Amino acid sequence: MKTLSVPYYSQRDSASSQAYRMCFSSSCAMLLESLKPGTLKGANGDDQFLARVRQFGDTTAAAAQLKALASYGVKAKFVQNANWSTIEGQINRGIPTPLGMLHQGPVTRPGGGGHWIIAIGYTPDAILVHDPYGDLDLRRGGYISNNGAGLSYSRRNLGPRWMVEGPGTGWAILAER
Repeated sequence: MKTLSVPYYSQRDSASSQAYRMCFSSSCAMLLESLKPGTLKGANGDDQFLARVRQFGDTTAAAAQLKALASYGVKAKFVQNANWSTIEGQINRGIPTPLGMLHQGPVTRPGGGGHWIIAIGYTPDAILVHDPYGDLDLRRGGYISNNGAGLSYSRRNLGPRWMVEGPGTGWAILAER
């Protein structure tokens, strides 16, 4: 088992009007704060990051997230061909990895507009994550609690939600150290 120490931000406590849709910004804020500790201040550091993202575009836009990260000196790219080895490689280099997934509907037919979490570790059977919205019921969809810090999401049930089009089709933000 490999786990990184990554600060947790909940999108639910945002002072902005974007709380319900800022999972991508909250996940990238966790990435930033992990790579450059002390950059964001306080428990709502993700709100500071969201303000920066909005200078470049919408919170749901990968390009805006990448430009915001770059403005803090973090080089990153958005990929749509990630797999388990991608996550493990990033974690082994000490870099947490934001992942885009579908969070609604049953695992056999995931749907929804999409959601972002951040991988902070792994085991042979699970990916350890911070989920900025809470604890997702991976089998049925929807959230079972507001506490999304340090969760273990099984590969069996995360896989169909993350690699929706099959193996090697996962959406991720890959940063450099």
